[in-house]
Amino acid sequence: MTDLTAVADVLSEHPEELMSLGVLLGMAVGEPSLIQQAPEIPEGASRGEYAALLRLTQMGVTP
Repeated sequence: MTDLTAVADVLSEHPEELMSLGVLLGMAVGEPSLIQQAPEIPEGASRGEYAALLRLTQMGVTP
C-alpha cells in the first residue's frame, strides 16, 4: 500500500465487516508511515465507514 487512498480502496471491498487495528496493521506491513497518517479507528466502525474516514483524511477534512 502506498497511501491512505489505496488502503481505503482495499477496505471498500468488504465494507460490512468490522474494522480492527489488526486489519490496518496487516495492510501497513513495511510502511509504518501509513499507521502514523491513519486516524484512530472509531469503536464499532465497519471497514466501509473507516474507508470513508481515510478518504476524508487524505483530502484534509477532519471530523
